[in-house]
Amino acid sequence: MSEKVKLILFNVALAVTIIGTFYWCSERTDEEIKERIETVNNNYEYSKGIITDINYYKGRTIRVKYRISERIYEASLGWDKNPENLDEGDSIRLRYSVEKPDLIILELENEY
Repeated sequence: MSEKVKLILFNVALAVTIIGTFYWCSERTDEEIKERIETVNNNYEYSKGIITDINYYKGRTIRVKYRISERIYEASLGWDKNPENLDEGDSIRLRYSVEKPDLIILELENEY
């Protein structure tokens, strides 16, 4: 086999591997989000937390600290809408799973 053909096959295999990895990571993230939402919706309570960081660009992420039964949790999630223009230091409503309090849904998510 010529060097040119080997190089083409290598590049094709590399591209397929990279695309497959991105697809697998995307599917895994979607599954984790669905599992989190289902777990919270099965048995939940309401609480409030404090926004410790919020990003409005490149993925819209938010970090929240909250307390359940004298234990402090911290979560980093994406968000969909922010009609009240909440910012760092503001309180935020959330629903948490009674079985797994580290799983929450924030008021900024469509699933809330």
